[in-house]
Amino acid sequence: MMLVACEGGQRLAGVSDSTFVETMADLRRLHSQPWLDTTARAAARDSILQSRGLTPEDLERASRALAGDPDRALEIWAEIDRRVQGDTPVDPALEQPRR
Repeated sequence: MMLVACEGGQRLAGVSDSTFVETMADLRRLHSQPWLDTTARAAARDSILQSRGLTPEDLERASRALAGDPDRALEIWAEIDRRVQGDTPVDPALEQPRR
């Protein structure tokens, strides 16, 4: 299985792989809901981040950390895509306490 599934406890600049994957998948799903207006979309985005104890800056730092490891980045983004598309159920190994 993927690095993300096997090593969900790894961290990207203070954010666990699993939290990063879950958050980014939720944000991508949110982006695909065109019926939401700007205010509703911003509120939903803030709620997603807040539910995981993250800030936009946390996600930005984690994304930049991935830039230094392209192989890991490909695996993580592939897992995000699978989550968004619903092709892969949530892997219990990735369900860890939030940071």
